[in-house]
Amino acid sequence: MLITANDIWDKKFSKLRQKSDLIQLKDIDYKIILGILKEICRKEKCSVKNDVLMSISIKARGDLRAGINDLQMAVKNEELVFETGDRNKETSIFSALEYIFKNAKIDIEMIGIFDSVNMPIDEIFLWIEENIPVGYKGKELEKAFDALSRADVFRGRIYRHQHWRFMVYEYFLLGSGIASSKKYNRTGWISYRKPTRILKIWLQNQREMKKKSICQKYAKYCHISLKQAMKEFMLIKILLKNLEIRKNLKLNEDEKEYLDKNF
Repeated sequence: MLITANDIWDKKFSKLRQKSDLIQLKDIDYKIILGILKEICRKEKCSVKNDVLMSISIKARGDLRAGINDLQMAVKNEELVFETGDRNKETSIFSALEYIFKNAKIDIEMIGIFDSVNMPIDEIFLWIEENIPVGYKGKELEKAFDALSRADVFRGRIYRHQHWRFMVYEYFLLGSGIASSKKYNRTGWISYRKPTRILKIWLQNQREMKKKSICQKYAKYCHISLKQAMKEFMLIKILLKNLEIRKNLKLNEDEKEYLDKNF
């Protein structure tokens, strides 16, 4: 069974992802769309000029459903097709990654590759960071991470000094900088991965929360500051092997489990 989704990483699809194989659906070539539109016209016995059908196919930008919708409008008024501009189609992060990791040529599309990706630049940064080791090896891997580090430098300057004009350099390095790390175009399938650094940071924060909670109870019981308790945590862990002390501090099961795992 094949199921399609616009955003497979949405939380509501988490259980479905665990039981499914993820497949990226590529944009349909305009020639294929043109052939389908001609077949629809033949079956529906409607007359649309060939140059109009060609225009619809190109402006659909790989979206067959959009092409069929435009064809329906064109049947009523052929001039309408030529009055409309290019379709402003949203690009998925997978399509953007595919273009960057497969192409070595720096062109206008490469420079503006993230303009149509509906995602914050910080999240795009994490996607690039996660997938560089998947798309590059050896010297190219080194160059790609060098471009990423330079993008991170500009990102830091943006946040520290509010110099938002530096964002153009960050975008350029994340797209064209990463792409230029290789000498020639690549082919073949790459299974891109969702960033895991956010999950690692969240898990670390959860551990720190448990540590802080234990130190707060210890500090209150011993009449010392939280700062001192956090500083002496290595010694406190040894003391908390004593079950009687744990009972006096009223540690919960999560805190006890944290201590047992970290001895």
